[in-house]
Amino acid sequence: MQQPSATDRALLQQHSYSVSYTPEEQVGQFTGWTLQYRQLSGGRFCARSSITRWPGFSIHAEELNKRILQRGRVPQGQIAVGIPLVLQGHSSMCGSASSQDTLHVFSCYPEFEFASPENHLLMNLEFNPSTLSRTGQDLAKKLLALLDRPSISLQPDTANALRNMIAAARLLISPAPDQVQGLHEIWRQQLEQQLLYGLIETLSVPSHPTHFRLHRAKSWKIVQHVEALLADPASCALSVSELCVQLNMSRRTLQYAFEYAAGMSPVSFLRAIRLNHARQTLLDGRSVTYAATQWGFLHLGAFAHDYQQLFGELPSVTQKRLRQRPHTQARKR
Repeated sequence: MQQPSATDRALLQQHSYSVSYTPEEQVGQFTGWTLQYRQLSGGRFCARSSITRWPGFSIHAEELNKRILQRGRVPQGQIAVGIPLVLQGHSSMCGSASSQDTLHVFSCYPEFEFASPENHLLMNLEFNPSTLSRTGQDLAKKLLALLDRPSISLQPDTANALRNMIAAARLLISPAPDQVQGLHEIWRQQLEQQLLYGLIETLSVPSHPTHFRLHRAKSWKIVQHVEALLADPASCALSVSELCVQLNMSRRTLQYAFEYAAGMSPVSFLRAIRLNHARQTLLDGRSVTYAATQWGFLHLGAFAHDYQQLFGELPSVTQKRLRQRPHTQARKR
């Protein structure tokens, strides 16, 4: 098996899991932060941290069993936000009441104060814009302009969508070493941009009332525009969040357009078109890992499942048949 290069090793994500039994020990899990935890409820302190780091961004799931007053500041120039998975009881962010559906913006002010309740679990996203891709840096600027207050209330369905996106990203594993140089960097940039687009959509995309409808001709133009965006890996949108941001269109409007003009949801359309492009990449002789990564399928197991659902065979079978074809033709001659 080919060993990863030094560059590829640097681009692989790093996972860590820890349990802390004192507040002083727990603050050390936040690299570069100036942080102080003060325990406000009685009993033995226990914290669990699960951290996944990529160059330029990280996801930190933190579970605390006691009420804690957190004060501190994030590293200069970085963006740090958190969305609770579990948050029950009184909590506040910089003096404003917060809830399970509040986006907590730790990097909004030079210093923050977060009063967290007992038994809460917070999912933190942290970006270092200076080490993101060029596209990632542009997206980070857009995101930064939207993070204008320390606590941002979200609708429950919007908060759930954000939680699901971050939780899914934590489970992703970068592809195995491949003969294609720079594959890990392609994969990392795609994930980086998916997370940024998801946050931007959460905070900026306009919404419409449920009775809003589109004219069929306009719906078809929207579908055609989306299909054009999907034709090139460089511009191919990898998520509905990305489409919404690029088109400055709400998710509901996009849903209506695809229901009218394509007879399917934008999620299904996006997946099917990208799978077709990935199949053509396989037929062009590239590896399964390359085809999946090139078209933004970051989870290879899910890619294989979706590919089989659409085409009735695994991508490895498509690739194997292509390899056997010249030999078959030679025997016929």
